[in-house]
Amino acid sequence: MRIEPNLELTQGRCETNRIRRLYVTDLDGTLLNADASLSARSVCILKELLEEGLALTAATARTYYSVIPMLKELPIALPLILQNGALLYDMAQRKILHAETIAPDAFRTVCAAMRAHHVYGFVYCAEEGKLRCCYETIATDSMRQFYMERRNRYEKPFVQTEDLSALACCNPVYVTMNAPKEVLEPLVEQLRGEKKLTLSYYRDVYREGIWYLEISADTANKQHGIEMLRAMYGFEEAVGFGDNANDLPLFAACERKIAVANAADILKEQADVIIGRNTEDAVAEYLQQEWRTLSWKKSI
Repeated sequence: MRIEPNLELTQGRCETNRIRRLYVTDLDGTLLNADASLSARSVCILKELLEEGLALTAATARTYYSVIPMLKELPIALPLILQNGALLYDMAQRKILHAETIAPDAFRTVCAAMRAHHVYGFVYCAEEGKLRCCYETIATDSMRQFYMERRNRYEKPFVQTEDLSALACCNPVYVTMNAPKEVLEPLVEQLRGEKKLTLSYYRDVYREGIWYLEISADTANKQHGIEMLRAMYGFEEAVGFGDNANDLPLFAACERKIAVANAADILKEQADVIIGRNTEDAVAEYLQQEWRTLSWKKSI
């Protein structure tokens, strides 16, 4: 799918950086508070910076159903990187710009492995410019909590189906499961060598003892999403903020890697800078300080 860049960005506001620099932040555990919301202080800081020309976007495992209400007060003009890079989404136009589809044979392999290990999850399909979230059954408490929160808090539509493997030709872009690590581990080991898949496997930042396994096409990850944005808009440098193992591809695409203080050790080991906690508005305050420094340098 061809993506037309927003000319307002390429010719206008983002030119305020002498070095065309892209800032990319993860959401949960990084920019958001412990209750998965954006603080009033972060909103105030980021809104001002964005209006002054800061080139900022988010890269997250979430869908647009939950991201739009979370970020609705921020005038983000760049595409969002959603579902760990499976989608690029224009928040202003409410439009999917690009989707990386899981190959049908690889998707069937995932479904067969899930069935063999008695693991249930949710499958997202991108059809006619919209996401459809499908499931066979709500089999566990962690699935039920995921389902209820997203249905009640974000009004995400869900569709029950008899057989997830039947969705192989319906443009599946993302498969997500949440369960204790010992439940997911055998499935991870079986699928780890599949060349047509990208696996993101990491602990849940909200619920103790629960892990996520998220599966997308081999070309779908946060690194690929950032590289697409850099090519579209001509950014010379990228700065990334993260907290968890699924942010390692985000770091791989950035010249400067910044971890929050509450980040997983595996991410801190890769970071150039460690800032405060997500609950301390650390990302917004770091950006504010850097932006003021850049503005001061441009004025002399």
